Amino acid sequence: MVFRAIGGLTINKLFAVFFGTNGITLLSHFQNLTSLFTLLPSEGINRAVMKHWSDPKASEESKHKLWQTGFWVTNLIFIAIFCLLFFWRRDYFFSRFVEFYSIGQFLTIFLPAIFLMLMTGLLNSVILSFRDVKGYALVSISGIILLVAVVLWAVSLGNLDQALLSFVVGYGLMFFCSLVYFILNRNKVKLRIGTPDGASLKKISQFVLMAISSIVLGKLLDFMVRDYVIELYGLDRTGLWQSVAKMSSSYLLVFSGTVGVVYYPKMASLIHDEVALRSYVLKVMGFVGFITVICLGIYYFNREFILNLFFAKGFERAAYLVRFQAIGDFFCILSYLLAYLLSAKVQTVKYIVAQLFSALIYVTLVYLLMDRFNLEALTLAYLWRYIGFFLILILFNRKFLFK
Repeated sequence: MVFRAIGGLTINKLFAVFFGTNGITLLSHFQNLTSLFTLLPSEGINRAVMKHWSDPKASEESKHKLWQTGFWVTNLIFIAIFCLLFFWRRDYFFSRFVEFYSIGQFLTIFLPAIFLMLMTGLLNSVILSFRDVKGYALVSISGIILLVAVVLWAVSLGNLDQALLSFVVGYGLMFFCSLVYFILNRNKVKLRIGTPDGASLKKISQFVLMAISSIVLGKLLDFMVRDYVIELYGLDRTGLWQSVAKMSSSYLLVFSGTVGVVYYPKMASLIHDEVALRSYVLKVMGFVGFITVICLGIYYFNREFILNLFFAKGFERAAYLVRFQAIGDFFCILSYLLAYLLSAKVQTVKYIVAQLFSALIYVTLVYLLMDRFNLEALTLAYLWRYIGFFLILILFNRKFLFK
């Protein structure tokens, strides 16, 4: 996970050096676009596969049926999201990323790469269900090396369109790293593409509903807010805010990746033992909270140096935005642990309500504070969004946490 974060920071650095704040803004916006395609399968289908395959009581037949159903649902969702974005508002979602290409040329590269990204996530969910940390680490490291190499080659050409597309192409190439893992372990697990079944679809659907709320109230909302800020302040000033947001994304990637590899599969395996599960969750929250305070403190007191180090000279102008963002990150990290608990227990309605509550806080505060605080309104809104998210998750999990 650390290696993935280093890879992400390296890509940020390359875009900052070659394209400045404008490049960072468009990279963030482009990554947000890709997440509109990948988040629903990742947070819905892949999490369902990981949970079910981690369950020691699940039969081999039910595991394979769930994976087969997940394969078809993933592709159906991929097609549906593309049709929605393309036929609804294609210029709004795609035109900012095409200066030298047409939208058609852009999609010729973008769509196959997104398909490979989706297949990578589906394969990796099985690897994670085995809690094969070493195998997953090797797959991830190989993939990140490919990703950085492709992006480095593309940014050196000086074409921002190509540089953005290289990001999704590099991630798409990770599919072949995952494929090698299954070829080498073909005696351990044999995946096949069969027909979907109703029982598996029912299991997946609850996770998909939670993931839809994450997209609409998370990534889609972020895309719309960023587009609004670009129109209001331009690419350069928006890039200052995005540099701080991308620093958050980098260390949140380490955290969320670790949660995906270790925490979530372990929770899934303990789901039938409430006492052991509560003890595990509280220990993890205490440890993570302590480490997070130390790391965010180091970041805050060295924020100008760190921003220049990981981006480029001139990005220290964004240092004033770190204060509220870092506090928000603390609550965001703790909220992740509690949100994963709702997910593992498949408490769909509570998960969606919590997402809706935090999104309303964010939108309301951005609207109310923007005129007075300018860019800092965005980090203030981010802070209160995750304080609100954390508090409502505590409320929803109170009987489990405080027995």
